[in-house]
Amino acid sequence: MLGLSWVVLVAAVLVPGVHATPGTSSLDFTLHLDGRSAPLIAGHRVATLPQAVRAFGRPANVSSVPGTAPACKASWPTLGLTIDFSTAEVAACAAPKLGAWVAVTATSPRWHTNAGLHVGDPQRRLQAVYPQARRLDFLGKGPTWELETGGPYCDGGPPLALAAQVRANHVSALAVLHVPACG
Repeated sequence: MLGLSWVVLVAAVLVPGVHATPGTSSLDFTLHLDGRSAPLIAGHRVATLPQAVRAFGRPANVSSVPGTAPACKASWPTLGLTIDFSTAEVAACAAPKLGAWVAVTATSPRWHTNAGLHVGDPQRRLQAVYPQARRLDFLGKGPTWELETGGPYCDGGPPLALAAQVRANHVSALAVLHVPACG
């Protein structure tokens, strides 16, 4: 039986197309920032794709993200989670080519902040839980509210924001974004 378990484990890690996803019952589905340069996603510090794979299993898809800075989006649809990673070359989305995380987006209602704001909550709850929230619409992501800040301090303050994206007066996603505070 132990030998069979090893075969299944090796196949899940090495065989393309096989997705070993940790059980979702062990995830806390919280997004959190602290003084470090990478966010805590479901209790796991995730700065790189290998760290994301250890925490969530292999992504269902990794694809190029159009924009000025080359990036690739890794997605875990069953978790309602996407993480964009930097890449040195446009459309170079093979795992060895990917660098540090760029943005995190959580869209499943299971995702929440430490203060208890969930994806799907009405905007009035966002404003009740985070009365100090400020708009980040200048980032080009539509109606977005900064809930918390984090990361190592730089010239303008913390460079990371835990944010809520709002559509139709409800939180449509929670996101961790880089805010141009150090420029």
